[in-house]
Amino acid sequence: MPVSTSSPTLPNEIKTLYQRRLIMRALPRLVHGRFGEQARWKGYGSYEIRRWESYPIVTTALSEGSTPGEQSAPTITVVTLTPVWYGAWVEYTDRLLLTAFSPVISEISSLLGEQAGLSVDTLIRNDLTDNATTDFAGGATARTNIDSVNDVISFQDVLQNVAQLETQNALPLRGMLYVGICHPHTWATLMQDSTFVTLFTREGGEALRNGKLGTILNLEIYVSSNARIYAGGGTGSIDVYDMLFIGREAYAVAGLAGLFPNLNADGGGLMVRGGMTGKRVDVVDLIVKDLGVGGLDPLNQRGTIGWKVTNTQAVLNSAWIRNLEHATDFS
Repeated sequence: MPVSTSSPTLPNEIKTLYQRRLIMRALPRLVHGRFGEQARWKGYGSYEIRRWESYPIVTTALSEGSTPGEQSAPTITVVTLTPVWYGAWVEYTDRLLLTAFSPVISEISSLLGEQAGLSVDTLIRNDLTDNATTDFAGGATARTNIDSVNDVISFQDVLQNVAQLETQNALPLRGMLYVGICHPHTWATLMQDSTFVTLFTREGGEALRNGKLGTILNLEIYVSSNARIYAGGGTGSIDVYDMLFIGREAYAVAGLAGLFPNLNADGGGLMVRGGMTGKRVDVVDLIVKDLGVGGLDPLNQRGTIGWKVTNTQAVLNSAWIRNLEHATDFS
């Protein structure tokens, strides 16, 4: 399984509990990683995804009894993604285990899971916003020109960016729907727009718990508190916000973000083999070392808990992912 716990002394059932806590706290934070194409493990230290270019439109009628010429083979662009590792760890003590009111390792595992998820989500988010086609709300032409009066996000801005995806022949992600990701402040501002509210269809239940707010036109909207903000980036040092509009095959992910479609109920999913040896490599590794394990600790006073993940991402088509920079009512 891809989520492993390294410890010489902990029972397997305890390891599984910590695995679940870490991964279940990490994945909900990965809003920006949910909608990418899943890169395939190539082996020998890299992932691979293939882009297939569309054929041109046919407008010439067939002639009776005459076979048209054969089309050339489709153009395939191979994109290679090299995995990058990230991680962090914390020390705990025998005194903390003795005096804490809550289960220490379990609680720390949850916090580390949240840290891992937000860390990877931020890496993906920054790559997407840096490489997307950028638009500006209202009449602004640059981030520094965005002001809190004329450039507050509106239904018209949302409509314009969805229309641009359609103009670029971007494929919808879910059925006939594109995906939008925005900050709660952006969402609250849009809900003050009467046209937006009239056309918006709310979600509830499980979808709402997963961050999906609802749909408007052919856009499915998700909210993330980790959506990008440029503090003081606008006119008069107001905060500028991002909202992403995403089509299918706009970007690729691998590693932790790639667990989304592969995750089992027990927290397991994808494990890869890497290097010349073909050794199995965990894309998520929770490492718990008991008191006195690993290092000079003659009195068994210290242990450690850490996480290590591999993750990588790449924008495949910048025309199929748009980033709207805008002001909000909170700017």
